[in-house]
Amino acid sequence: MIQGKKVRFRAIEEKDLEYMVEWINDPDISNLVVGWTFPISMAEQREWFIKSLNDQNNQRWIVETFDGQPIGLTGLWEIDFHNRHALTALKIGSKNIWGKGYGADAIMALMTYAFFQVGLNRLWGEILPFNEGSYRAYVVKCGWKVEGILRQHIFRNGKFYDLIRVAILKDEFCAHPQAINYIPQVEKNSISIKPEHISFDLSSLQESLRK
Repeated sequence: MIQGKKVRFRAIEEKDLEYMVEWINDPDISNLVVGWTFPISMAEQREWFIKSLNDQNNQRWIVETFDGQPIGLTGLWEIDFHNRHALTALKIGSKNIWGKGYGADAIMALMTYAFFQVGLNRLWGEILPFNEGSYRAYVVKCGWKVEGILRQHIFRNGKFYDLIRVAILKDEFCAHPQAINYIPQVEKNSISIKPEHISFDLSSLQESLRK
């Protein structure tokens, strides 16, 4: 389980599909996400869920509070293990907690996991120009950088909008003043290996290494 200070992530279960359908079909939420879809049914969401189970390059997780209440969705998409980067996004479906720091905590926890467990070096994402909450969480609070603008890239509500491309590197995350509260501490070597525990002749090995 991936854990921050206010939220934690876990794998999606079939019991979560009802929440996901509700969030996707909510016009207030769907208007703020980059992707677009027709209204979906529970059957369509269940079919998507089954297909996603074996997709190792696209990982999605439920964001929940410490008392187990699902509040959103995040993950790593288009994971490139060779070049060590991935797309990420965050959808907070519980509108009653918008603006209360849950999003920023989820982003910091996601970066920690991506950089220190998965081994990635760069994360990137996209933000609509009228989604002030996402811009504030990613760029202002969590230190992401604007890398470019895709002009008239998104059609929404009868109008074309630019799309903001943002990203962050591992070194930039580590330099964030709050990163120390998320980065895992390196375990100290506490095991003392005594000569009688070794199954080979240590002195012979040391002599061989000197040659």
